[in-house]
Amino acid sequence: MRTVFILHHSYELGGCNETKLIGAYSTKEQAELAITRLKDKNGFKYRPEAFEISEYELDQDNWTEGFSTITTIQVKSKDNAWMTVQAECLPNNQYQIWELYDNDLLDEFKHLDIVECEERDDDLFAFKLVSKSDTSPRNDR
Repeated sequence: MRTVFILHHSYELGGCNETKLIGAYSTKEQAELAITRLKDKNGFKYRPEAFEISEYELDQDNWTEGFSTITTIQVKSKDNAWMTVQAECLPNNQYQIWELYDNDLLDEFKHLDIVECEERDDDLFAFKLVSKSDTSPRNDR
């Protein structure tokens, strides 16, 4: 079995993950030597604990599932107020609504509906139905 050791410098800043790929090394010792070379450099020296070494087997998939990007959008409720819900980002400024708990409070757009949104005041507002859900919640998320 052949492996490679990947070195990252990763931490959270202002609610966002900041990750830098430093390099790929043939041994863990080589990755540790890279940390020694970098730990006093600007930026790295402020977060020396943020170095991470991960071992990966070559020629093997390490991410075997797809992924979703989730954000929040505004949709109208039955009382005509804007309500924040989670939604999956799709191409072409479209979003699939993921709202199980307060779905009965929503008006036109509901759980699993795909909507088009427009940005206003740094928020996304659903304004057009692209595809109606079949109203049966999926359990694959």
